[in-house]
Amino acid sequence: MEHATKDGKPKILKKCSLPLTGVAVVDHIVTELGVMDITPDGIVLKELAPDATLEQIQAVTEPKLILPLGGPVPMLG
Repeated sequence: MEHATKDGKPKILKKCSLPLTGVAVVDHIVTELGVMDITPDGIVLKELAPDATLEQIQAVTEPKLILPLGGPVPMLG
């Protein structure tokens, strides 16, 4: 999935503004910038793309990202 809209606005929001077809059914989000896990505490950034920075991904993610102990690992391939 593309992490942001074509005009650079976040697609990952604190609250969905569209009609919901399912609630609490997403466990993981994979974009060109990283891999995130959805947890009861929030969104955990597990992997970061090699050409992305934490500041870049946070700028296009509305909720504050949680970092795992040791930080996110590099995304493979």
